[in-house]
Amino acid sequence: MGICATCRTLLRRRIDCLQKLRQRRPLSTHSDVSKTKPGQGARPQDQVPTPNNVPTLNFWLRLGPLTRGAQAYARAQRKRPYVTQVCTSLFIYLCSDISAQSMGGQDYDPVRTVRSLAIGGISSIPSYKWFVWLSESFNYSSRILSLATKVVVNQICFTPVFNTYFFGMQALLSGATLAEAWERITKTVPVSCVNSCKLWPAVTAINFAFLPLEYRPVFGGVIAVGWQTYLTRRVLGTALRPLARPQPRLTHAPRRPASTLSKPPSKARSMFNTIALLTGGVITFYYATDTRSSVHQWLVPRLLRVFVPDAEDAHHLGTAALRTLYPLGLHPRERPSAGEADFPSSVNPLAVTVFGTTLANPIGISAGLDKDAEIPDPLFALGAGVVEVGGCTPLPQEGNPRPRVFRVPALDGLVNRYGLNSRGADAMAARLRDRLRKFARGLGLTVEDMMEGAVEGIPTGSLQPGRLLCVQIAKNKKTDEKDMNAVIQDHVYCVQRLAPYADVLVVNVSSPNTPGLRDLQAAEPLARLLGAVVDEAKRTHRKVKPRVMVKVSPDEEDDAQMEGVVQAVWASGVDGVIVGNTTKRRTGLIPNGARLSGAEQKALAEEGGFSGPAMFDRTLSLVGRYRKMLDSYSLKTPGVEDVFPPHKVIFATGGITNGEQALKVLNAGASVAMVYTGLVYGGSGTVTRIKKEMRKELAGKQA
Repeated sequence: MGICATCRTLLRRRIDCLQKLRQRRPLSTHSDVSKTKPGQGARPQDQVPTPNNVPTLNFWLRLGPLTRGAQAYARAQRKRPYVTQVCTSLFIYLCSDISAQSMGGQDYDPVRTVRSLAIGGISSIPSYKWFVWLSESFNYSSRILSLATKVVVNQICFTPVFNTYFFGMQALLSGATLAEAWERITKTVPVSCVNSCKLWPAVTAINFAFLPLEYRPVFGGVIAVGWQTYLTRRVLGTALRPLARPQPRLTHAPRRPASTLSKPPSKARSMFNTIALLTGGVITFYYATDTRSSVHQWLVPRLLRVFVPDAEDAHHLGTAALRTLYPLGLHPRERPSAGEADFPSSVNPLAVTVFGTTLANPIGISAGLDKDAEIPDPLFALGAGVVEVGGCTPLPQEGNPRPRVFRVPALDGLVNRYGLNSRGADAMAARLRDRLRKFARGLGLTVEDMMEGAVEGIPTGSLQPGRLLCVQIAKNKKTDEKDMNAVIQDHVYCVQRLAPYADVLVVNVSSPNTPGLRDLQAAEPLARLLGAVVDEAKRTHRKVKPRVMVKVSPDEEDDAQMEGVVQAVWASGVDGVIVGNTTKRRTGLIPNGARLSGAEQKALAEEGGFSGPAMFDRTLSLVGRYRKMLDSYSLKTPGVEDVFPPHKVIFATGGITNGEQALKVLNAGASVAMVYTGLVYGGSGTVTRIKKEMRKELAGKQA
């Protein structure tokens, strides 16, 4: 009976609750819900503000001025991260130094504050870049494993390096010699690293677990100030505490100064050292990161040839260097005074319009330098208007066995038989998607917003105004070139994965190192392949669809072969042609009077494609011939201009090393002149130098 009574009581309470809930809800709710379309939800006037549907604000969003200040700081961090980070570091180091001096019981020393600000200002950007990189790395499915890995990596890699820098700079700016600075580092860094384990692992874990990226530097800085204050008080308290028993034997012992120096340096000397180090650091930074610096043209390429004999190892080393230096802001870049930023867009002598985009300059970097889209942004920073990454195959493939790249320094040339080594379309797509996501997040947008053209004037591929990103695609080596369905499927797969992140897709049918690939340049199979790529590119879920180009071989130079390519280009709707690639021919490459060593002759005789300045004359001739054929085909074919654009774009690549050559291929009918081997031998300042020579020649003609 007791159980039945209890059940009746519970049932009665349940009925009462349902009746009250029904009285609250308007009668029109039932009819309106049935009329609501999927994905629309209820209209504002139909929503009832009950405790179930009124969201409560988190406590940190209800702190009034503190909330508004934090939001303003976050906006500044997203808009100008470097400036905000430097200001934050300077403020934190200022507070830390003032706190330490105020507890020391001595007169305030402004020189010491200047030293502290110098140390904080120099380290602010590298420290920020490190924590950004750490935030984006080691993200596993297990959150605990991710946090533990980040903490361990930070303690092992960052803490010793930063502490070495901190104590070393303190000693140097105080007037110490290098030997004295090293002595201080060896005495203090090990102890400081051990002591940091008492607090900083927990701080790092809290930072990465609970705080957004823009608030992490502030949180870490506040904790650092508090920790230093605690340590200072502890040291002072220990120094002022009376001894438990008298020790008369220490009364007459000589007292050593607190500093490791035998004589404290004067304030003037400390200030001079500080200013000298700061000035030297700034000058070194600007010189080493400017593409106009002669070190990039004359020193770095030669050092690589001497200390890295294998050309492929040098290639990987250069790629790794750019990939590492770029996040730290230490990469070579074209300064505005050296590039097209000097000129308004209306009077820029190098501006050219390609596919509806006004490029700041007509110089591009050919595919092969960045095979897996690891460094497109560092390459754009060198000043190029177009960067081509790849070639990319649907599935990963190793390419040909090593050694497969050989230098011919007497000809400034290379012989390579890479064989389209690639990590696959999925890996490249993931890398480009992550790049787009970071860019969109910095603007407060999503990837979908960028796809829909939310930022006017910013191409979805390059993510920079006045720049275009090309992605080269090709079939896998194991795919039979005679099976056109399989070949088409390879390319369609690449388009599906990579088209959302490319401004231009380049179909490579001209590599000499993939068996059977050049057979696809025949008119019928080429038209069929290009047509499938164009159709798939048009299905890309993007407001501005990627353009499609085809890269043709310089060895297919018979009129019949070229006419077949032109016919396929017009029949398929491809937007343009990249004229040139490496050549398998070895005739006519050695100029009169040139002498090759035995090693160079052996390298030149290696199987593979040759590239270098000796290719220029052939490239120039092919550009002019393709220009005439492409234009004449549209004139002699009725109605073709009603279906496809009347002008096909040409990019020229092969042997271009200076501004005069670039102007020649542009005048012959190309829209963009691309470099590769010239960049290998000329260093990271090659693009800047070529543009400077072009401006000089154009100015001379106008005069």
